[in-house]
Amino acid sequence: MLGTIAISMAVPYLTIPNMLLKNNQELEFQWQVQQQEEHQELIVHNWYASDSIIQDYINYAYDLWGIDFVKLIECENGRRDPKRVSETHDHGLCQLHYSYNKEFINSPDFKDPYKQLDYCYEKYKTNPKLRYWPDRKIKGKKCSDYVSNRFNISVS
Repeated sequence: MLGTIAISMAVPYLTIPNMLLKNNQELEFQWQVQQQEEHQELIVHNWYASDSIIQDYINYAYDLWGIDFVKLIECENGRRDPKRVSETHDHGLCQLHYSYNKEFINSPDFKDPYKQLDYCYEKYKTNPKLRYWPDRKIKGKKCSDYVSNRFNISVS
């Protein structure tokens, strides 16, 4: 006897073929698949054009660690210049001090801004004492508060 069983469940990207039973009767499965809507957050720096590479850096940093990491980098290197070297010998997007990070700074990976962000993320994640930026002040405000209005986050 041939019959149809209707099954409804939320399983993204799943297909099930028809199955044969032992007595060669075919059992047909009808799946109703509900794809989960993925909401992607997009962060925009208000001071840069939408097609600027800076927007890519910001979104990459945001995907790594959220708005706190974006603000940290903004406080460290507001120009978002991956080649920036400060008077105190701090380098790149995260302003890594040369004496503590010379192996990475001298490596070919340092030339890639996204690898700089990965490196900074790993350093800051594993050693919170490296994060001095919450205490940094600009015009009497905590830097992270001072730079907050530079960003808009939207959900698509």
